[in-house]
Amino acid sequence: MIEINLLPQDFRKKEKSYLARIPRKEMFLAVLGCLVLFHLFLISLTAMSARRLKSLKKTWQELAPKRERLDGLKKQLSEINARIPLFEQLIKDRILWSKKLHQLSESIVSGVWLNELSLETKEMQAKGQLSKYLIIRGSCASRTKDEPALIGRFMQNLKDDPLFSSDFAEIGLGPIKKRLINQTEAMDFILTCRFNSAHIN
Repeated sequence: MIEINLLPQDFRKKEKSYLARIPRKEMFLAVLGCLVLFHLFLISLTAMSARRLKSLKKTWQELAPKRERLDGLKKQLSEINARIPLFEQLIKDRILWSKKLHQLSESIVSGVWLNELSLETKEMQAKGQLSKYLIIRGSCASRTKDEPALIGRFMQNLKDDPLFSSDFAEIGLGPIKKRLINQTEAMDFILTCRFNSAHIN
């Protein structure tokens, strides 16, 4: 059967929507249930987060000793890395003292002997720069009384020896003093060997 409603649109009886047909009590209970479920979900999520945070804190505390050791290793590594350029420079500018001492011994002439070797750093008066020196203190005695010539020959031997003189900019003779050793006249001398600029530091 076909029904035809000839009433104007404004006078027609409107049908209730699906939500409007649900009783208010049941609607309230449904909304309340959803809120309770959502609240329980939030509580559960918070509890899970708290447990996770506690677990992470415990793991962090257990790792504390390892982190301290790691920090110590990082500090040591940093110090070593900072010293590497210095080590490289030292290796580059190193002096083979065993060879220097051997050549020094080979250059000594009869009647000359060494008393002391020392390293000194002095400021050059003219340039105001620091210079490093090898100071050779020795003595000389000769029956022929030619001590100055023997000392001069010893110094020249050092200058002519490339293995010895290669690290020095200059080798000079310092003051010479006479003295008696068991009634024998001898001369004390000082040789000053100035290092090249590469060996100043």
